[in-house]
Order: sequence, then structure tokens, then C-alpha cells
Amino acid sequence: MPEGWKQVLQDLRNALRSDAPLEEKPSTRDGPDAAEAAEAASHPERDPNAAAEMHADGGTGAAIQGDQVAADAPASSVPTPESPTMPGEAASAAKAQPGPWQASVIVGVLAVAAIIVAAWPMGLGELWAQLTAPKPPTPDVVAVYNGGQITVADFEAHLKALAPQAYTETVRSLSTLRALAREMVADEVARRWAIDQKKDADKNFQHTMEHITEEINLDTFTKQLHNGQIDIPESEIQSYFEANRTEFISQTLTAVREDIRRRLVEERESKYVSDYLSRLKSNASVTRNDDLLNVPEPMANDIRAYYDANRRTYTVTARFTIDLLTVPVTGREQDAKATAEKALLRLRSGADFAAVAREITGTQVITGIEVMPGTEGAAWDTAVSALKPGELSGVLRSHNAFDIVRAVKMELERLQTFEEASPAVEAIVRQKKLDEWMQANGAKTLFTIKNQRYTLGQFYDEYKEFPPETRARFSGKDGFKRLADALIDRLVLVEDTYDQLLQEKNKAAIDQTRLDILKQMLEQQEVDDKIVITDADINQYYEQNKERMALPPRVRIRYIRVGLGNSEDEQKAARAKADEAYKRLSPGLLQQSADFAAVAKEYSEDPDTAANGGELPNWIGESGPFEAPDLHALHEAALALPINGVSQPIPVGDSLYIIQPIERTEPQTLSLDEAKSYIRETLTDEKHRELSAQLQETLAKQINAVFYDSALEAYIKSTGVPLNSESKE
Repeated sequence: MPEGWKQVLQDLRNALRSDAPLEEKPSTRDGPDAAEAAEAASHPERDPNAAAEMHADGGTGAAIQGDQVAADAPASSVPTPESPTMPGEAASAAKAQPGPWQASVIVGVLAVAAIIVAAWPMGLGELWAQLTAPKPPTPDVVAVYNGGQITVADFEAHLKALAPQAYTETVRSLSTLRALAREMVADEVARRWAIDQKKDADKNFQHTMEHITEEINLDTFTKQLHNGQIDIPESEIQSYFEANRTEFISQTLTAVREDIRRRLVEERESKYVSDYLSRLKSNASVTRNDDLLNVPEPMANDIRAYYDANRRTYTVTARFTIDLLTVPVTGREQDAKATAEKALLRLRSGADFAAVAREITGTQVITGIEVMPGTEGAAWDTAVSALKPGELSGVLRSHNAFDIVRAVKMELERLQTFEEASPAVEAIVRQKKLDEWMQANGAKTLFTIKNQRYTLGQFYDEYKEFPPETRARFSGKDGFKRLADALIDRLVLVEDTYDQLLQEKNKAAIDQTRLDILKQMLEQQEVDDKIVITDADINQYYEQNKERMALPPRVRIRYIRVGLGNSEDEQKAARAKADEAYKRLSPGLLQQSADFAAVAKEYSEDPDTAANGGELPNWIGESGPFEAPDLHALHEAALALPINGVSQPIPVGDSLYIIQPIERTEPQTLSLDEAKSYIRETLTDEKHRELSAQLQETLAKQINAVFYDSALEAYIKSTGVPLNSESKE
């Protein structure tokens, strides 16, 4: 608080809380000495010079200690302002002289004015925040809660452990430090919740923490191995430099020595690790019983029997692959229907869907989409299912539009034959046999490491934790054997990390990860499990945001791709090549531009499209199997160009692209059914954020957490890093 107005504030407080009885002060008609004598007589404990000192000080001598006010004198002793009077004016002066209550009001008004003036540069809001902010019990306390506190030392240790490299940048932001202080209190809440819920005795939690500990230790071990264990002689570094002079060009050996050493380490690392593992396994006395991995294969009669017993399960659902021209009903229904009928006439006259969409306002086209029966109603399904590939429907009424459909591929509902269903049936039967085998033999020892048993059941638990694609790679006896090899390698390395005391070295990281998992579990229980999104919520969101429920237009393009390469010279050559191609396509005024397809065949480095004049066979947009990051960027660029326009070279990823849009659809408004999954995800995220914030507030209140910005600001000042205005937000 600025010292200039601290005293004024005290005057205001004392004046406003005065409870002294109203009494008449001695008049100055008897002279100033009489008034002072009377004042001193009424307060014999006060030093005779106190009044003069207080006048000189400009206040009562009160001081602010946090939120506590300590006054040197009662509020009623605020001195009365005196003015010299002429003898003939004594009576009127005495009559006009303010009494104690009047003096209090005057001082109060003046004090308020003084505070406003003093606070003007910082703003009254900030002033009020400073006045009402809680004060820490001691300057080094960042937060307190039931049964504990967080000191600056605790805070700094936690901060440096989390962000050792970005430490200085982190402490620039007061908002970041506030969040970190709250995170540390949340850690304490998680600890108490884990004790109350007995989470450390939970087998799933124990298993998770065991794996996390292993991962952290192995990561540290790998870094140590990579950085220090593989020695590269200086002679080999020099030889590599001489053999690759063209790559390093003007760079000196000193400048590239570390890069060369890193490359050589990477080349030798796999062999080094292999030799290292061999030594560890020979010292670990590994024994194994691979016969336990020989799971019986399913027999043909087992597969047939399962299919016959579950034949109805293997039903092919009907689906229609169609081209669709749709006219959304946004106004009068008869107007939309008339537009659709006009479009139908053009289609029957031989125009293609994209051309009709460009000609007739209000139409939208989607080609090659797959529609499941039941999406648009029974009458729509009946009409579409009667079409043969290539046939055109009449105008059909869907939920919110009039549609015209051209059949591309029609599949009606039917039962799969045994031959069609065999792969799926075999996978199910194989899994059943695997489960039965593992249940019957799970307690048997698969291998031992240093006389410690590892059972087939433990092996299978690890296998089941893998994602499906990984399990597929390790299926069958040979796959199981490779997985057992990998697990043995991992376990002997983990054992070695324990021997090197890496567990202790990584204790802080392991402890923090444990707390993070506990907080996730707490949030899952208190937030995620309580989120319910109803169909009514989805319908309401759709109606309120219908104008946003649309996909941008889809585009078909031609493109020329030129790879940027790795070196600076390769990048310069690539840019020159792309610029040359662009100049041929867009040569300027009064000059004939080259054919895009011909230039693409000559310049494009994409063999899949160059032969076809650069034409990409698929439509690109915001959804579908073509939604790759590079195509998303090209889609945005294509929307900004006219049809058959040509873009300048666009850097995307490791290449330069020149694109030409050749066909475009109108934006596609999503139906409620199409938008449901997106809306559900959006509402779930919103509800999650809301409930998470409520949970944090509730938990902080439960342990009476109090945070002290003043301690955080003092901590920042102690680091020597300036606290700018943005960091106070």
C-alpha cells in the first residue's frame, strides 16, 4: 500500500467509528493557551506536546497492520481546526467552530477525497482488491489449508521440479503461479482422498503405478545410455567429417563435432543395447517354458458349429451409396419443392449434379455418400431401395429437405454365407480358446528372472493391455514368443535401473505422476461419472445453433507438389522449381497460361497424381477419409480461389503445393442425426469444465484453502523477474 495515503485511510476509519460524547470545546475567545490547557486537562495521560505533533503529522498517528487498525488515541481526540480571529469576531467564530462530530465528518470527507485522488492512477478496483486481500500469517506462506501450509520454499522446489528449463519464464506470470499454488493444494486433496478411499490397496492402481515407475526409470536409463555409455573416438568423428564434406560445406569440424558424435551414437546404439541386454540376461539366470505359449488352434468344425449357432448375428445391414442433390426447407415448403423440381428437370436433361448446384441457388450436392435405411424415413427408403445403380429418383421428402437421389451402389439386408462370415467367426472362436487356455494354465511359471517367477497369467494380463493393433502383431505362438522375449528384456532392464538407484533419483517425478493419476481418478468419480447428456439437451443445442451445424463446401482439385528436401540448397532449388511452374500457369497480362495438367505431369513430384494431370480423385473437405492435415490446408486455400484459378506455391509440411480447384459443392447443413455425436461431445466438454471448476472450488472450501497473492508477488520480486501488467490478470 503506498505510504502517501496510508495515514489518510487511518484518519477516515477513526473518524467514521467515533463514539465520543458530544461536548463543547473551549472557545478561542479566551485565547489559544486556554483551549490547549483545557484539551490537555481532559487527557492528562497525553504528552503536552502531543497535539502539536499530531497537527504537524496531519493525522492521528494510526497505522495499518494487515486488516487490523491500531490507534494511538481515541477517535474523539481528532484536533479541531483553528483559525485566528479578530477580537470583534470572537463570538461568531466560537459559534461557527465545529464540534467533535462535525470534525469527524469533515475529516472523513477529506480522507475519502484524498484516497480517491491517491488511488486514481491504479484504479479503485485494484485499490479495493489490495485492501481486502487476505494477508499471509508469515511473509513466506503462499497458501494455508486445514492441517498444513505451502511455503515459498515448498513452492519453489515444486516449480523447479516441474519446469527446470522454463523456470525463469514461468515465474513471469502471476496467473501461472496462482494456478500452480492451487494445483499443490489439489495434490493435498488427492492425497487425503486416496487415503480415505484406500487407493494404494487397489490392484489396478498398483499395477498402473508399477508400469509408470518402470517407464520413468527406463526413460532415464535410456538417456544415460545414449549420452554417456557409447564412446566415439575423435578419429572416427574426423573420418566421418572428411567423408561427408559436401554435406557440411563451409562448416568447421568444431561446429559440427557434437552432431557427428550423436549420429554415430545412434548408429551403434542398437548393437550396444543388444550386447548390454545379453550381459544382463546371462547374469539374471533366465529360464523359460515356451510350451505354455502353444495355444491350440481352432478346428474347422469348431468354427462351423459357432456360425450355425449364431447365424442371425451375421446379417449384412442394408446400405445405399448415392449421389445426393438436396434443397433444404428454410422458408416456404412449396418454394423449396419447386426448386428441387427445377433441378430434377436439369438432371434429366443430362446436366451433372455439380453443374446443377452451381446453376440453381439453394441446392446442395454431396456425392458418393453412404446412407443407412431409417435415416430419412420409410417412404424415402422405399423409393431409394427400388433404384438400380445409375438410376435417378424423383423429388423425395426427407426430414428437413427435398432430395434427388442417384443410385451408385445398393446393398439390401441379407445373411452372410459361411464363407463370408468365416474370418469373423474364426477370430471369435480363437479368442474363446485363448481365454480357456490361459485360465487353465495361468498359474504356471512361464519364465524366471533371478529366481523370481513370472506366470502365464501375468503374461496374458500384459498382452490384454495392448491396443488391438499391437495384439494382432503378437498373435499366435510365434507372436507370443516375441512378446515374451520383449518382456524379459524389459524386466532385466527394469531390474538394472533399480540396482542403479534410479528409482530414488526419479522419486519426485514418480510422486507427482502418482498424484496426477489420483486427481484423474477423483475427477472421474466426482465429475465424469455424473455427466449426463440427454436427447432433449442435444435437440435444444441443435435448434439454438442450427446455423453453425454445417460443413464447408467440398472441393475437387488438381495440384503440383514439389518436395522441399532437407538441406538449405535443396529448399532453394524446390522454391525455384515451384516458382517456375507457377509462372507458366500464371504468366501475366497478354500471355497465354499453360495447361495445368501438362505442367503437373512435368513438374509434380507426386507420382500418384502427376500422371493424371495432378488431379486428386477424392473430394476434400472437413470430414471423411481424406481428412489429412495437408489436405485440410489445401482445402482452405481452394475455397479462397475461383474454379480453375491457380494458387501461388503453398508450403504445407515438407512440400510446396500449387493447386487448382476444378469442382466445388455448396455448404452442407447437417441434420440432427448427423450432428448428434458432435453436439454430444461439445456438451460433454462444456459440462466437464463446469463440474471440474465446481469440484475444485468445493474441495478448496472443504479444507479451508486460502491463497496469498502478496506472497506470490514478493516471491516474483525476489527472483528479479519483472511482474508486468499482463501477468497480473
